[in-house]
Amino acid sequence: MDTANQVRVPKPSKKSFNPDRPVEKNALLQNQVKHARELELEYHRRLDSGIRFEDVRTEGQAAEYIKRITYLVHPHYEKKKAR
Repeated sequence: MDTANQVRVPKPSKKSFNPDRPVEKNALLQNQVKHARELELEYHRRLDSGIRFEDVRTEGQAAEYIKRITYLVHPHYEKKKAR
């Protein structure tokens, strides 16, 4: 592996994720949740996250919603991650 092309990304602070923080002031996270919702609607016959989009209000809820939609769209991801 060529280390000259590697980009080091520092680990985020443990304080950077607050599962109780409201999503309303985080445009990036709002857009990610909206994108997940669009996927859920597009594939509605196959996807059911079990979470109502309208109920996503905190970072923790957004994280869980996005995680579930991602797994439904890419079920192989969790299997690879477990290896």
